[in-house]
Amino acid sequence: MSELPVEENVIHQISEIQKSVMQAMLQLARTNHPQFTYVNRELGAIVNTIATLKDNVQAHFNAHHKKVEALVGVGSAINSTLGLKRVLEEVMDSIIALMNAERGFLMLKDESGVMIPQIARGMAQTDLLKDSFAISNSIIKRVADTGEAVLTTNAQEDPRFDQQASIAAYHLLSILCAPLKVKDVLIGVIYVDNRAQSGIFHNDDLEIISSFSNQAAVAIENARLFDGLKSSNEELQIAYQATLKGWVRALDLRDKETEGHTQRVTSLTLKLATAMGIEGDDLIHIERGALLHDIGKMAIPDGILLKPGGLTTEERSLIEKHPVYAYEMLNPIKFLQPALDIPYCHHEKWNGTGYPRGLKAEQIPLAARIFAVADVWDALVSDRPYRKGLDPKEVKEKIKTDAGSHFDPRVVDVFLGLDA
Repeated sequence: MSELPVEENVIHQISEIQKSVMQAMLQLARTNHPQFTYVNRELGAIVNTIATLKDNVQAHFNAHHKKVEALVGVGSAINSTLGLKRVLEEVMDSIIALMNAERGFLMLKDESGVMIPQIARGMAQTDLLKDSFAISNSIIKRVADTGEAVLTTNAQEDPRFDQQASIAAYHLLSILCAPLKVKDVLIGVIYVDNRAQSGIFHNDDLEIISSFSNQAAVAIENARLFDGLKSSNEELQIAYQATLKGWVRALDLRDKETEGHTQRVTSLTLKLATAMGIEGDDLIHIERGALLHDIGKMAIPDGILLKPGGLTTEERSLIEKHPVYAYEMLNPIKFLQPALDIPYCHHEKWNGTGYPRGLKAEQIPLAARIFAVADVWDALVSDRPYRKGLDPKEVKEKIKTDAGSHFDPRVVDVFLGLDA
């Protein structure tokens, strides 16, 4: 016979004892001896006591499992990437279920050391309104000051709270308030109570509550750090985006002939990329690449870039180096490395006659193939100081004609289906 788990083994042994006593009762009953009637009554009482014992032991094991599951749940929250609000909900719902509490409340210290209410939850795993959650601030203060948990099975009769008016006023019975500590530093308190029943919490629950609150504190602190990093990252992204737009504005101010081109071509590139099924971070990198597509021209002297007449062969050769200059400028910036495809490759052509590297067909990154169509479209339909923009129908025909030579035919097909 295989060995049973400890808990099942205990229940099994109690059941075996109960069965043995019942068998003894049955054998005594068969003798029909009058003096055994009294003995059988006593044995019947013993059977009932054993049955009660078995139920109590089973209930104890069930409660233990419930507590372990609650601890595992908090442990999962520690290892998760949940934000603070979700972690607080997990912690409160777990301890309310664990302790059979009516409601729960959690406070965290702010930077100045003041305890700030964060969340109040009920048995139905819903947030409680602030006005409906009256608690004993004296108990919270005691826990915060001492760093030790407070547990009472009946606050109305507990001599520790004789002088606490709030206990009587709010009709508080079972109360548990535990500190939340990280590396022995108090970060807050967690409070649960039951106004309807006394005896809900027991002193032997203090050990499990201590383990729970310690794990909960770590989960909360991790979530705070996660939210802080997320917020910092969002602020950094905003700063990056502002910097990119500042560079674009500087280029526009330098070359009045193409002012506004960057914003228009970026908008059209995103529209075309979206139509081709690109989404998420890839779309963000395309936007940044489109904004910076001509950033390499910052390395071209004004005398060449803004020259009113035709360019010499040497000057044209220098202009055609601006994608390489863009790569050299942006590649050291890790944040912009995924956006390099457009600044570096937007002058490559499907047939391999483009520059700077003479890439051909799908050797050219998709982002650059998409941008090339949008770039030529905007350049031709937009007015310039020396000419009026071309008719959009004429430009569409030109782009269609250049599919397979200048442009990726698949990109052109999607573009022609847009309402550009």
